[in-house]
Amino acid sequence: MTIASTVSQYLTDHSIQYRVIPHEHSATNRESAHKANVREDRVAKAIMLKDERGTVMTIIPASSSLDMRAVHEETGRNHLEMMDESEFQQHFSDCEVGALPPLGPAYGITTLVDSGLDDRDTLYLESGDHESLIAMDGRDFDQLMSGSRHCNLTRDWI
Repeated sequence: MTIASTVSQYLTDHSIQYRVIPHEHSATNRESAHKANVREDRVAKAIMLKDERGTVMTIIPASSSLDMRAVHEETGRNHLEMMDESEFQQHFSDCEVGALPPLGPAYGITTLVDSGLDDRDTLYLESGDHESLIAMDGRDFDQLMSGSRHCNLTRDWI
């Protein structure tokens, strides 16, 4: 599989310049970063959450962990929980299971973006498969996420 058709169309529709970085098969965003030889904190990772009101995508650096308390505070939705991978296909039918592109708006999903991803020179995104990343200018990513809420979704656990 290559870049997901929804992702490709979304980037084209928004006139976003990008390049595809192929890498060996990987199972996680962190592994993708290592195999593509890019920094983990430059890879945007999507985490899908759900509750009785629907789904929410959170996007954080692959080097970080999601703080559910911060998500609950930000959304006022105290029953959000992580979706099981088996549920992804209903939202991401053009993607391999587990290879979630961090582009919630492209899929019509409410999206929260960790402010730690703001103002990056270059960001890397899963493309919808387990063997390539998309590299784009951070300002272009900011443009794509302009309608999403930007907030602190990760915490230092010191």
